[in-house]
Amino acid sequence: FEGADPLDWLFQAEQFFLLYQIAMEHHLHIASFYMKGMAFSWFKWMYHNHQLTDWRSFARALELRFCPSSYTNHQQELYKLRQFGTVSEYQAQFERLSNRVFGLSPENLLNCFISGLRSDLRHELLILHLATISEAIGLAKLFEAKFRDSKPKTPKPYLTTPSTNSHSHTSLPSSTSPTPVVPPIKHLTSAQMQERRALGLCYNYDDKYIPGHKCSTSRFLLLIDDNPDLTTNTPSPTEPNSLFPLFHLSFQALTGHPSPQSFQFRGSIHNLNVRVLIDTGSSHNIL
Repeated sequence: FEGADPLDWLFQAEQFFLLYQIAMEHHLHIASFYMKGMAFSWFKWMYHNHQLTDWRSFARALELRFCPSSYTNHQQELYKLRQFGTVSEYQAQFERLSNRVFGLSPENLLNCFISGLRSDLRHELLILHLATISEAIGLAKLFEAKFRDSKPKTPKPYLTTPSTNSHSHTSLPSSTSPTPVVPPIKHLTSAQMQERRALGLCYNYDDKYIPGHKCSTSRFLLLIDDNPDLTTNTPSPTEPNSLFPLFHLSFQALTGHPSPQSFQFRGSIHNLNVRVLIDTGSSHNIL
């Protein structure tokens, strides 16, 4: 015995003495062999100070030292006991308190046990008009299992797995200003340009490039006059257009990329060094 549950230990000790028919004058000496820790220190102090004369004085002193306050009303605690966990946990608390209360009839113990149960269990047992507390405990556990199995199972919420990327950044709130529209301009890297040259393809489309090549998709420009009152004379299609020569400029000459089959060399005009391009795909050479 170390000091916990002294009433239970005293009951076991008395049952041991009764079973082996041990004389009363030997009870105190035998009990000292079954005490240790704080309880043994207390027993040794009481024994050396002649506070323990027989078993009855020892039992009374043990209750005063290790039991709760003698002014505690255990019967009132038993009446106020309520179930907050399982039936088994409530049963253990009920039995612990009822062992400290004497004089209650079996009917009073039964009513006290049922009144402390959970409301749904209490209503089920009151309808049955049970006779013993053992029946009440057994049926309460059965109803508890029944109600637990009948409850719908709530599905677990789906949790997304966070990304393991250690370089994740917190997203900033988007600005209210509109995003500028970027014109669809096609940009080729040096590696892409070399690859298309090796295959003999146009830079814009997958057509074969030959001298005088023109892209298959034409590009049209719509010009709108700001002054609609002014009228212009549209030349007749039958009029000769020799006075207004039309110049055609290839995409390669415009962007500065040499064509796959272009030929270029350096020249001089009035002591000014120039670069001459031949066969750029345009109607005129650009100097």
